[in-house]
Amino acid sequence: MKKIIILTAIILSIMISNLNADKYAGEIFQMGAGVRNFALGNCGVSDVGSFGFAYWNAALLNEVKENRFELLHAEEYMGLLTYDTFSAIWGKDQKLSLVLTRIGIDDIPLTKLTDPEQPLSFQNRPYKYKSVNNSDLVLYLGIARKVGKYNLGFTPKLAYRNLAEESGFGFGADLSAYFRIRQNCLLGVKIRDFFTTRILWANGTHEFVNPSFDIEANYSFLLPFFKSDAKIFLRMEIFTEGRKEAASVSLKPLSMDPHLGMLLVINNYVDVLLGYDIDNLTSGILLQYKKWMINYGIELDTELENSHRLSLGYIL
Repeated sequence: MKKIIILTAIILSIMISNLNADKYAGEIFQMGAGVRNFALGNCGVSDVGSFGFAYWNAALLNEVKENRFELLHAEEYMGLLTYDTFSAIWGKDQKLSLVLTRIGIDDIPLTKLTDPEQPLSFQNRPYKYKSVNNSDLVLYLGIARKVGKYNLGFTPKLAYRNLAEESGFGFGADLSAYFRIRQNCLLGVKIRDFFTTRILWANGTHEFVNPSFDIEANYSFLLPFFKSDAKIFLRMEIFTEGRKEAASVSLKPLSMDPHLGMLLVINNYVDVLLGYDIDNLTSGILLQYKKWMINYGIELDTELENSHRLSLGYIL
């Protein structure tokens, strides 16, 4: 009953929050972290095997003993967008989690007309006069505390945005928790942008990111016939921006997007991942040898281009 009360209070805190923030202002915080979770349909709020607890759920730091490090590189939309991430979990008595991401679109040409006073024509063609880069740097730092019998996480985050000739800084924080329902069943919850994340631009304008709610459960079991360990994940994102037709389910002003993932343990060296990320199928493979891991994931996109992510991990 106490757990239900806590979850109800979290949901209510979102519903009564400021609903006048800028829609999609928080998209730079939606790129995920790690190949493993990407291949699981972007499930990770309850995933103890993740490398990026600072992004997904800092409270899960209470579940790990070893240190973990991962370098990720991704190219999306035929290589137009690059996404690089460094994730780390380290510490002896008190674990910390760090995730540093860069989202970039480089070498964007800016053009002018040969004669700006005249309309565009065969004789008055545009020409490239310089190139600019669009990039976002986001730093997440996760810490965990055990308060009584509850596991809580806190993740402050900082962002630097450089869009063509404008720049800005963002700051905010996420709150998270998890509950072990049974030995083979774990529930994770997170309030993203709990204090209403703000992005302050150098030109004097401000953007506000509304809080959003994440709830995810996973269940471990023995796969029949194959006699292999398996785990399924079910995640639901709840936004308070009134996304309407852009969301899978819209209930003004709330909207919801589902994620589904499945992990299959083939042997001590190979894991296979499958997932459903809103409207797209995902899959991946994890290869582990001693302390090293090579991870590959792909998201199949029928409207744009497929997304590929590759990472190198180290567990100490």
